[in-house]
Amino acid sequence: MEQPEIQEIAADVLVIGAGPAGAAAGLYTARAGQKTVILAGKASSKLELDYMVENYPGFVSINSRELLEKFQDHARHFGAEIIEADAMDINLAMDPKFVVTKQHMIEARSVIIATGRTSASKDRIRGEEDLVGMGVSFCATCDGPLYRGKKVLAVGNSDEAAEDVLALRQMGVEVTWLTGDGKPVAASPELVQETESRGVPLLAGSLVLAVRGEGRVEEVEFEQGGKRQRLPVEGAFIFRAVPFSSLYAKSGLQIDHRSCVVTGAAQNTNLDGVYAAGDVTCGGLQIVTAAGEGARAAMSVLKYLRKKK
Repeated sequence: MEQPEIQEIAADVLVIGAGPAGAAAGLYTARAGQKTVILAGKASSKLELDYMVENYPGFVSINSRELLEKFQDHARHFGAEIIEADAMDINLAMDPKFVVTKQHMIEARSVIIATGRTSASKDRIRGEEDLVGMGVSFCATCDGPLYRGKKVLAVGNSDEAAEDVLALRQMGVEVTWLTGDGKPVAASPELVQETESRGVPLLAGSLVLAVRGEGRVEEVEFEQGGKRQRLPVEGAFIFRAVPFSSLYAKSGLQIDHRSCVVTGAAQNTNLDGVYAAGDVTCGGLQIVTAAGEGARAAMSVLKYLRKKK
């Protein structure tokens, strides 16, 4: 199995999120002549739920998906590039900033975070957030080479998880695969067979309970067949939707007790050149307020980039 080729992209503005806030922000910055990349993750915008919107100005009634398409098409019209990929690792404190997906290394002079609400805490594993960057990873391509020859645990129950397990094995990582959700393996038989042929142990039906360690990952506790077990490992790769609050905290971005990004009046965060807009700020939580915050964040970014020149 070949490792995916990493595409390097340089942008003036990187917008993380392609909902109303992200599309509005990208529209403004692209129209102003700044090279704009919008990262549309796999987590769906609420507008993709297919319902009728009756409180967005200019439309008495419009289908939510149609409205989202109009937002994104408008951004594309002015030159914004929309890439369908999840941010797996970020470094927002540097200048320029860097965001990594499975297939891209994006360098950006500025970043607008517009990811919507973060994943629910109930989906996370106990201890996971405390050890992000200290053994907990969400990206095989990004961090796999750091664990060559080391024992790690991979958690996930999908074809994509199986492919990431194979990528780790190809990098020389000693990986044990747990489905992690207490359910039978959901990956295709072909991928499961390939992992077995590569000598990867698979613990199907296992339920991951906690990741533990003092300053680094030391062990993972899980349950299988009604019996609790602990496995000593040096890393835990968790293959599911990335909890953005974990990535934000890792980069030094200020978030509050609700996992909302803290912003000032200009949608500025505590990091230079990083702005946030939409539901991720826990503002109005409406389509119109998300779009408005996106536009305001974009105007702040344009002012920031002018000062940088």
